[in-house]
Amino acid sequence: MTSDPALGRLKQGTRAVVSAALAALIVSRLARWLGEPPTVTLVATMLAMMGSQLATDPSPREQRRTTLLMVLPALASLVVGTVASRIPLLGAAAFAVTIFLATYAQRFGPRGLALGMIGFFAFFNALFFHAQLAQLPALLGATVVGIGIAYTVRFGLIRDRPGLDLQRFLRTFRKTVAIVLWNLTNLPERPRMNRSMLRRLRREQDRLNDSALAVEGLLARCQPALRLRIFDLELAGSRVLGAVQQVVESGALVPDARREIRQALAAARTFVREGDPAARRLMHEHLEHVRQSVSDMPENAPGRADTRRLSTSISDLVEAAAQLPDTVPRLEPGQPAAAPAGTRPPEKPVENGLHPATRQAIQVTVASVLAMAAGHALSSDRWYWAVITTFVIFTRTRTLGDTLQRAWARVLGTVLGVVAGLLLAGLVSGHRNVELAGLFVCVFFGFYLIQLSYGLMVFWFTTLICILYSLLGLFSPGLLYLRIEETLIGAGLGVLIAGVLLPERTTVHIHAAARQVLSAVHDYLEEAVVNRSRDSDPARLIDVSRTLDARLRDLRTAARPLTGRFVRFAPRTARTVHSISELVLFVRHLALGKGVPEVNEEAREMIRQAGARLASNARALEQALERKEAPTLEPATALLEKARTSLVGEETVRKGPASPPILLHWLARVDDTLNLLARTVGAFRGRPLAQRT
Repeated sequence: MTSDPALGRLKQGTRAVVSAALAALIVSRLARWLGEPPTVTLVATMLAMMGSQLATDPSPREQRRTTLLMVLPALASLVVGTVASRIPLLGAAAFAVTIFLATYAQRFGPRGLALGMIGFFAFFNALFFHAQLAQLPALLGATVVGIGIAYTVRFGLIRDRPGLDLQRFLRTFRKTVAIVLWNLTNLPERPRMNRSMLRRLRREQDRLNDSALAVEGLLARCQPALRLRIFDLELAGSRVLGAVQQVVESGALVPDARREIRQALAAARTFVREGDPAARRLMHEHLEHVRQSVSDMPENAPGRADTRRLSTSISDLVEAAAQLPDTVPRLEPGQPAAAPAGTRPPEKPVENGLHPATRQAIQVTVASVLAMAAGHALSSDRWYWAVITTFVIFTRTRTLGDTLQRAWARVLGTVLGVVAGLLLAGLVSGHRNVELAGLFVCVFFGFYLIQLSYGLMVFWFTTLICILYSLLGLFSPGLLYLRIEETLIGAGLGVLIAGVLLPERTTVHIHAAARQVLSAVHDYLEEAVVNRSRDSDPARLIDVSRTLDARLRDLRTAARPLTGRFVRFAPRTARTVHSISELVLFVRHLALGKGVPEVNEEAREMIRQAGARLASNARALEQALERKEAPTLEPATALLEKARTSLVGEETVRKGPASPPILLHWLARVDDTLNLLARTVGAFRGRPLAQRT
C-alpha cells in the first residue's frame, strides 16, 4: 500500500507489540517464580517496547550497538530514580538532572537521542510504578531482559530487509504514479483552476517526490541506471501535472477534447499500473483525437500549444514507465545508500553562543522544574505527568513554533484519549482477557501512527493508560481528569519557557533552510547547465537533484508552524516558501540539462553563460539572506534570448525532455522566479531592490 510502502510503520507497530508481549510473558513468569510484584513485569514491558523503537542510526550495525548500549543509561536511571524518590527533594533534583542530560545528549546524534530517551523513561518508570528499594535487584534484571528482548525482536524476529524493502518501494512508486494519474482524470473537464485544485496538484507533486525519494533512500550509488529511470519517471509525472494545469487554466480546448484527455489519462494509468500494451495503444488513440480537434487552429494558438505539451508529457511518462524494471538486484543486508555527493549538512543556527542541544536542555530543565512544582501543588502523587509532558514537547523540536505545535498535539491527543478511555474502560472493565488485548491494540496503533501524527500516538497511549488503570483496579474518572490538568500545566509551562528563555525563533530556521535551498539551486545549475556535457556523471547529477529535494523538504518542515494549512501567522513567509518551492520545481524541469549537449556550439555557450548567471544569482540571494541585506542580481534575459536566436534547424522544433526550446523556457522561469524572490527578500529587509540590467 502506498501509505506504508516498505511496511515500515507496520513493522514498527508489530515490533512494539511483540516486544511488549514477550517481555510481559517471560518476566511475569520469572517474577511469580521469584515472588516479585507486578511492578517488575511492567517496567520490563515498557522498556522492551521503547527499546525496540528508539535506535534510528543510519546503518543496521550502528542500530544494534545503540540498542545494546541502552542497557547502561536504563540501569543507571532506574537505580537513581528508585533510590532518590525516597526523599522528595532529592528525587526532584535527580529527575531534573536526568532531564538535562537526556536532552543534552541529543547533540551526539541519533545515538545520543536514543540513550537519553531510554534513560528518561527508565527514571519515569521508577516514579510511575512506585518502585521500591527491595525490588531493585529484580528491576535491574528485568531491565536487562526487556532490552534483550527488544534487541531480539528488532534484529532477529522482525528485522529490516533492505533488498525486499527496495522491491516494495519500487512497486509502490509505480502505483503512486498510477494514483497521481487517476487523481488527475477529473481535472481536464473543470471550467477553471481554483485554489483547491492548485493545492491538489501540489499534493500530487509532493506524493510523487516523496515516493521517488523513498526508493532512492534504499538504492546504492552503484545503480545509476535505475536511479536515472526513477528520476525520469518522476519528472515525466511532474510535466503531466503542469500540462493538465495549463489545459484548465487556458480553457482553449473544446469539451470533446477534454473528455479525450481524461480517457488518455485513464489509459496511461492502466498501462503504468499493469503494463498492458492495449492500454498504451488506447492512450495514443485518445491523444490523436485531441490533436485532430485542434487541427483547424492556427499554429500559434493556445489550444495547439496545450495539446503539444500534454501529448508529449503523457507519452514521455508512459515511455519512462515502460523502461522502469519490475525487479532489481538485491542489496546486501548491511549495504547503506551513500550520501549525495557534494552535499553539506543543514545549518544549525546558534544563538547566545550556545549549541542548540545545550540551549534546549536548559529550557526543558527549567520548564520541568516549574512543572514539578505546579504539578505537585495539584497532585502530590501524579505530578510527574506534568513533567513528562514538558519533556516530550521539547523532544525533536528546534523552535518555539515546533514546541507550540507539539504541545497542542499533546493536549488534544490527551483530551480525546481520555474521552475514548472512559468509554472503552467502561466496556471492558472486569474482562481481563479483553483488557489485555486492548492494551496491545493501543500499543500497536500508537507506534503504527507515530510517524503520521504525534497527536494520534498520544491519543492511543492515553487510551492505553485508561485500560491499564482498569486492569490494575485503579481506574476512576477523577484520575483521568487529573491527567488532563497535569498535561495542560506541562504543555503551558513548556511553551512559556520556550518563548521567554533563550527562545529560538521559527523564522531563524526558515531563513537558514531557505539559504540551503538556494545553495542547492546553485549547485544544480552548475552541474546540470554550466558544466553539463555528454560525459557528465549521471549519479552526480541525480545526487545534486536529490539534495535539492531534501533541502526543500527541510524548508517546508521548518516553515510548517507558521504556514500550516489552518494557520497563517506569517503570510510573507508563506509567499517566500511558495516562491522557493516554485523555483525548485522549475529547476528540476531542466531534466538534468539533457538538452545542453544537444545544440550547436554558439547556443551551448550562451546557455552555459545564462546558467552561470542564474547560479550566481541564487548564490547572491543566499548571501543576502545570510547578511540580512537587499540582494543584487543580474537578470539572464538577454543571454537566454541570444541562446534562443542561436538555435538552428531542427534544434528549434525538437520535442521531448532534451528539447532546447523547453530547456530555455524553464531557464527563463528560473530567472523570473529568482528576481521575484529578490523583491521579496528586499521587502523583508525594508530596503529597495538593487538590480542590475
